[in-house]
Amino acid sequence: MRRMSDVPPRRSAFPWYLASSSLWLGGMSLQGILVPWMLLGMLETTPAQYSLSRVLIELPPIVALFAGGLLADRTDARRLLIALSVAACLPPLLMGRATPGFWAVVCFGMAMSTLQSLSDPARQAMLSRISRIDIQRTIVVATVVTSLVGIGGFAVGGQVRTLGLERALAIEAALFAVGIAALARLPAQPASLGGRPHLLAGFAALRRLPVVRNIVGLNFLSSLFNAGAYTVAMPFVVTQVYDGDAAFLANMFIAFTVGSIGSNVVLLFVMPLLRPGRLFSILQLTRIVILALLFVKPPVWMFFALVFAWGLNMGVTSTLVRTTVQELAPAPVRAQVLAILLFSFMLGAPLSAALLGQIVQATDPLTALLPGIPVSLAIFLAGAFGSGLWSYRAPSHPAAEAR
Repeated sequence: MRRMSDVPPRRSAFPWYLASSSLWLGGMSLQGILVPWMLLGMLETTPAQYSLSRVLIELPPIVALFAGGLLADRTDARRLLIALSVAACLPPLLMGRATPGFWAVVCFGMAMSTLQSLSDPARQAMLSRISRIDIQRTIVVATVVTSLVGIGGFAVGGQVRTLGLERALAIEAALFAVGIAALARLPAQPASLGGRPHLLAGFAALRRLPVVRNIVGLNFLSSLFNAGAYTVAMPFVVTQVYDGDAAFLANMFIAFTVGSIGSNVVLLFVMPLLRPGRLFSILQLTRIVILALLFVKPPVWMFFALVFAWGLNMGVTSTLVRTTVQELAPAPVRAQVLAILLFSFMLGAPLSAALLGQIVQATDPLTALLPGIPVSLAIFLAGAFGSGLWSYRAPSHPAAEAR
């Protein structure tokens, strides 16, 4: 009797997956504009208050990630995602009826980030079960398509003054609602494991996979001072250094996302890569140049060009991390291992918010970009000399077994 994982996926599964994930990301991208704008543009919070809000918004998802990974490995992932999408429709509608105060916005952000954390392991692990091509190109296609829709979410968020906050929140809820119909068209995704749950199964697998363990660790370091600088410092750079409004903030997010999409389009034509760890390491050096140029407060046109280049850089490195983990993670605990990867991203968020928020408060937003420079250099050195990434050969490449 063949296992479920041995049955080829239906050809229609991947397009419906892309549709559901794109609508979800579109809603979350709109969320990513609305929360900072409510805090900075409407409530005019201080850097200390804003960093506190980011810490509070990002803490619950850290716990939720592991619950999401365990649920994804032990339940029908499609049903799980449908239930979470139904739940995601409620907070925007409730927020639209409430008065935007600091704690109301924080609770709204906490609810949505928690739902995203519960859904991410299932959504990412499902890729390996519904794709008919190698996982490297599968992840790139999914990243490109969903990010294009995500740009639409940013664009809608940039028009919040024209639309009105209540209407923008209703659009966010509608995106999640329509995504439920796409999820319903996916085939069932039964549990990978049975029996009693093992909460530490993902960590046990990670201990046996040094390349995965090392790239997750380096990714965590990067999320502290590189991704953290983008999510924490850059909104203040927009509002305080460039005196930008919601449209300027949305355009910054769009420039970054377009860069990320562009890099993934290029990757699609060159994948599968034989040595993704080398490219991951080398790109840390280019990030140093980007951060240094942003620090000197370039003119607006160069600012957007550098943000675009930052998106190119982060788009490649993030994809390489995901593909490496996805390729090497054992199928029975793949969602739990991916939850640990996501944990490395998300744990960095509250820590970087607390640290970089204090730097912004004590100095200025541009100074918060500087710690990413030595950190990027350290990641390059570790990737090149002490992690195994430089010599790692991806198993999906035809030449992986050749010597």
